[in-house]
Amino acid sequence: MGTGMTEQGMNVGLLPGRDCGTCSLCCKVMAIGYMDPPKPAGKWCQHCTPGQGCAVWAERPQGCADFNCDWRKNPRLPDAWRPDRCGFVIHQQAPHMPIEINVDPGRPDAWRKEPYYSALKQAAQAEVANRGSIVVLVGARQWLMLPDSDVPIPAECIGGDFRISRDTPLLGGKWRVTFSPPSKD
Repeated sequence: MGTGMTEQGMNVGLLPGRDCGTCSLCCKVMAIGYMDPPKPAGKWCQHCTPGQGCAVWAERPQGCADFNCDWRKNPRLPDAWRPDRCGFVIHQQAPHMPIEINVDPGRPDAWRKEPYYSALKQAAQAEVANRGSIVVLVGARQWLMLPDSDVPIPAECIGGDFRISRDTPLLGGKWRVTFSPPSKD
């Protein structure tokens, strides 16, 4: 990926000094379907004590043990991008998936604040140039971040597909997106 926002591959090493510490924002903003009961996005995990961490750390689910946000892996993200400081968690489930910006619903505009927004827009430009994308999630609401706009994803199309195109690209035309609902297979 050309943006530096997310490192490719799941086996990327963690950066020295990039420990979670008192940050546990992933335990709030992420939907965790493998928990019983499933934990919705935007709600604290039943096992998390904010600022202290997981009460079941030694027995936590494997998915939680395997998860590391991009701030812990990416040297291009300075300390200001630590999730509890910036108000969002950046990650990518797999190289072919969109980069996700999971925003704290208690700070829903955190992703639109500087210096973050400008950097995210630059990353969006690089992502679409490489056939990638950035999706912003705030609770149940989602946006597709394009270089020139942030397009709300219709509720009926969340989890579906989308196609990004550009009007007259050589003349710097407007970016467009077409959404499709999830297949009913």
